[in-house]
Amino acid sequence: MAGFSEDKVKQTYFLLTLTLLGCFLTYLLRDYISSVLGATTIYILLRRPLYYLTEERKWPKIGTVALLMLFSFFVLILPIGLISVMLSSKAQYMVQHYAEFLQILKNWNAETSGRFGVDLLSDDTIRKVTAAGANTIPAVLSATVSSLSQLIIMFLLLYFIMKDGHRVEQWILDHSPFQPENTALLAHALKAQTLSNAIGMAVLGVSQAFFSGIGYWMFGMDEPFFWAVITGFAGILPVVGTTIIWIPVTIYMYFAGGPHWHAIGLGIYCALVLTNVDNVVRFSLMKRLGDTHPLIIFFGIIIGVNLFGFWGLIFGPLLISYFVILLEIYQKEYLPAASESKK
Repeated sequence: MAGFSEDKVKQTYFLLTLTLLGCFLTYLLRDYISSVLGATTIYILLRRPLYYLTEERKWPKIGTVALLMLFSFFVLILPIGLISVMLSSKAQYMVQHYAEFLQILKNWNAETSGRFGVDLLSDDTIRKVTAAGANTIPAVLSATVSSLSQLIIMFLLLYFIMKDGHRVEQWILDHSPFQPENTALLAHALKAQTLSNAIGMAVLGVSQAFFSGIGYWMFGMDEPFFWAVITGFAGILPVVGTTIIWIPVTIYMYFAGGPHWHAIGLGIYCALVLTNVDNVVRFSLMKRLGDTHPLIIFFGIIIGVNLFGFWGLIFGPLLISYFVILLEIYQKEYLPAASESKK
């Protein structure tokens, strides 16, 4: 081959073989990608307390790792599992009684059309939306309840990563294809994005669930805890956020036969309180931890939920964030002229 040295040709073939082998291994282990992401995320969250306890407080390494793993199970894993089980039972009820919800939507549409002369939803549209919800909700929730094997592998990986944390980090630094300063920048960016998604989204969801639950309870909504959890998960979504839950809930309350002022009060409360909670948390805490673009969150959640269930609320945006960060590092490493021209 003219213009190509023998070493370059060998290197190209080697990289091609390595890429194909990596893709093949990823395909074989695709069911456990969530385990790898989960172990990595939990390690990043627990890295600081791990090194504080083992290096500054001189606690035994194995005992500290076991204690932090137990802590992560009860604080992070178990609550999500319990919420998933609760939501699964409720979702089954909604699927079995979706005809009742369909009728409520029809009544609301008929009354709106009679008062304002505007047909917001046709019968065909209502039927399609309801059927889509009946099919989608169980699928998402079934993906949420991880299998026992995935959970075991995640904690097995987490144990070895925490036990040999320094060695794992040093191995990654030694085998990084980038210059040391770019590798350090990459590590900092990955850590910031992980903290932003894991902590920021969790705080945002819990805050939205807490304040929406107060509103549902104050204005007499049935099963306020259930709807608060649903609202908390929806609150993570940018742009639409909690409105996709509390607006239909308000409409349901208005046409369900109860006092109209309950629905009106709930709508005013959610419009004033939940909107401000979203602004405070999303644009202060999450921006401080890691300024993730709303589009990354939006599309990350779409792909993540389909792959990992509710874990996808964290992992989906992380995957896209990691991809964007790698593109930026690649540009700084191998396209310095283009990187300088943007400054």
